[in-house]
Amino acid sequence: ALMDKAKKGDATAQFSVGWAYANGKGVQADDRESVKWYRKSAYQNYAKSQLNLGSVYYNGKGVTRDFVLAYSWWDVAASNGLSSAIANLSFAEKLMTPEQLSTAKKLSNLLQAEIRQNSSQ
Repeated sequence: ALMDKAKKGDATAQFSVGWAYANGKGVQADDRESVKWYRKSAYQNYAKSQLNLGSVYYNGKGVTRDFVLAYSWWDVAASNGLSSAIANLSFAEKLMTPEQLSTAKKLSNLLQAEIRQNSSQ
């Protein structure tokens, strides 16, 4: 039932499926599959998926480790008021060069614009 909802585009269900794959709960753990479902949900502006997507990029689980993408997704989640994402941003800033930070902020703006556009269709 959960997978059916996720496949039909339910963002909360997609987050739950992503979490299940990340943690091996009810399914075989699969980091790449987890990222796929988090991404689907994140693009529907589901903040917890945006937070977790930032974390998988930060940790390199199922994707290549990328501080710029981690920061960008955390920034998107922070724009949705997720306090844990705000805390992650201040931590990540200390690890990034000024160039990386500038790129990450631009990417965050692009992601937010794309998400707004998708949600208005």
